[in-house]
Amino acid sequence: MDRLDADPANWRDGELEKDAERAARILAWVEEGQHELEAITGEGEAADGQIKVVTGSDGLVRDIAITRRAMRLDSGSLAEELLAAVHRAQDDAERKGRELLNEALGEVLPAGASDVEAIEEQYARILDYFDRP
Repeated sequence: MDRLDADPANWRDGELEKDAERAARILAWVEEGQHELEAITGEGEAADGQIKVVTGSDGLVRDIAITRRAMRLDSGSLAEELLAAVHRAQDDAERKGRELLNEALGEVLPAGASDVEAIEEQYARILDYFDRP
């Protein structure tokens, strides 16, 4: 990812305008892309496909299908398998959301900028600079 120099004295003319334009494009996409993100669903299975779960992009369970065969499991095993299917569905929805964001914002953000931890680290360094006496 392109590194931002935290020291404003080192910023070149035009960089702030360029960043402002980039931010405006990101905000426009977020407003338009919100519906696409909300429409994402994740699917997960467990117990050899006998338990199927669908979750939304928010991680909430939307649908559960359990076959009669799966109902033969003891309650503890059924609970474990159901939970495994839920986690797989949530992971699937998260993966699809990240793919959508990377695809949509890849043209707007610098390479690697969709890495949340890297972004947080970069902005923390910038904020630390301004907190200095």
